Amino acid sequence: MSSNFKYSLTKVYKNYQKYVPELKSTAVLRTIIQVCVHYIETKSCSKDVLDRAVHKLQASNQDVPEHFCELFAGILQLIQLYLRYPKGIVKDDELRESLKDLKFRDDCIEDIVKVLRQHRDPLSLNYREMRNLRSPPRRMVWRINISFMDRSSARHPTIILHIQKTDGEFLSFELSLSMFHRLRYNVASLLHELQTLERRQSVRKS
Repeated sequence: MSSNFKYSLTKVYKNYQKYVPELKSTAVLRTIIQVCVHYIETKSCSKDVLDRAVHKLQASNQDVPEHFCELFAGILQLIQLYLRYPKGIVKDDELRESLKDLKFRDDCIEDIVKVLRQHRDPLSLNYREMRNLRSPPRRMVWRINISFMDRSSARHPTIILHIQKTDGEFLSFELSLSMFHRLRYNVASLLHELQTLERRQSVRKS
């Protein structure tokens, strides 16, 4: 292997691998990839975008996976991890082997490899711009939004996240429960990595 990509992907996919068997159609995968690309290009993704993607699949008589949002989160993690590596470091065969170990179907593997190979440059540019726009928030609060509707409605509780930027401006986001859990997991993973880095620096100084 030319990099530690496989190890990193396995670590990232620890909470998502159980949903991979639900991905039985390349049509579903391509829709998820389109949403991921939309997220990277526009630097935002609302619940409405995911809802439209689900409705699009239903309209074309595709079986929508029960954990569609979790699959979206997992594929997005995969694409972002791939884009963090310099071009050419992660070889196609390494990517294929990594996805095969995670139990992706062969046709889905080839679709993912093709998209990442052909669209690497524009995706990398948009991903770098998205990361550069991020700045530490001054304040962050969240609350649960529960709509009391009739039982026939498929409405589920969502999380409303309010973020105050350093310039005082407030931003509000509505997240599904699965996306909120993904956010919590990513923050916890980042804090763990920072603590590990701090321990290493302490050892070097001593």
